[in-house]
Amino acid sequence: MSWSSGDWICNACQNVNFKKREACHRCAYPKYGGPDPSTYTYTNTEALAGDWYCTTLTCGAHNYASRPNCFKCGAFKSAYPSDCAAYQYGSDATIPPGWKSGDWICPRMGCGVHNYASRTECFKCKTPRDFGKFISITIFDAVAQLGL
Repeated sequence: MSWSSGDWICNACQNVNFKKREACHRCAYPKYGGPDPSTYTYTNTEALAGDWYCTTLTCGAHNYASRPNCFKCGAFKSAYPSDCAAYQYGSDATIPPGWKSGDWICPRMGCGVHNYASRTECFKCKTPRDFGKFISITIFDAVAQLGL
């Protein structure tokens, strides 16, 4: 999604929304005001039995039970708990298909898209690559840290 004049970021989940929306498309938080974003919770009534949420770094996208990999970032459905952020790619469990050395995941909560190594900012939300340096790691760094 490219930015257009009037598009806005949800204060509760940091999802980018089109100008026309009066509430967040992801979490239904109101565009103008609402409860304290830090305490705001919602229940997604669209999730069905077997549906899963991507555990890859900052993605968290809702996926249908039939999907073997995340529609948003491409990560395969993890067999590990969400706090492990494990990757299961290929037989050697190293990198996801289509990734190259230095590729990175946007660190902004609510974005989490795959970016090529040559990019200095996220192609989707324009967040700088080094934003929140402590959480901005490449897929290779994550795999190395997990010892996979």
